[in-house]
Amino acid sequence: MKISHFCWGPELKRAVNFLAIYGMVMSVLGAMGSVFLFILPMLFGITDLAGIYTGATVLLLVKFGWFVFSFKLHQKNTAEDFAGVKKIIKIGSYIIGSVQAGFFALLLIFGIIFITFGPGYNIMGYIMMPLGGFFLVFPSLLLDGIRRKHSGKVKAWIIFKFVILGLVLAMCMVKLFIAGQVLSTFIQLIMFTLGFMYCSGMVIVHYNMLLDDENVLESALENFSNKGHYLDNQKKNKDDPLAYTQTV
Repeated sequence: MKISHFCWGPELKRAVNFLAIYGMVMSVLGAMGSVFLFILPMLFGITDLAGIYTGATVLLLVKFGWFVFSFKLHQKNTAEDFAGVKKIIKIGSYIIGSVQAGFFALLLIFGIIFITFGPGYNIMGYIMMPLGGFFLVFPSLLLDGIRRKHSGKVKAWIIFKFVILGLVLAMCMVKLFIAGQVLSTFIQLIMFTLGFMYCSGMVIVHYNMLLDDENVLESALENFSNKGHYLDNQKKNKDDPLAYTQTV
């Protein structure tokens, strides 16, 4: 099976191997960053330890879970367990959609709160509420598409991500040439591209799996229909001796 839609057509095993290794490498780097946060107060004499240690602990747990997920994916892929790979890719796509949906739902909720209960924050609320509501549509489509095995809804999310990529690239070019913020723009662009490659890559692989399942189902139905027509013709020939004789 080749990943030919929204991709250059690598084999499934190669694409999954990239996602697994990428996830393990990035999770290890993230875990190293969380360990650095633990020793940061000792290096710089920071007294506010609760917030830093809480953030470092949460980050370490997330990176550990990501490493376990990627390691399991690599194991299934190496063993050529297609069913296992398919299940893990589906879980990964679910996680990506759920995190995005949760973030935009919070943005929508806080926008409503600012409008209702926050005098002086109305402008911020009127910005956050429509943005959260609009962007919430696409991860919701992704989650529903995964649950219902509806490739069209998953495709809508992928197209939306490419549109966002184009907008981010355009904004980075504006900051680079007008504001002259070379280093910060370059770092932001790298971080966004790395996240885009993994999240979109995971969902694109799942999308191609859905299309493959749909093609298999269509072929099975077509074969069943052809077999049904053949049996009907055989029955008609037996019921009509003259037609049967002519056929023979």
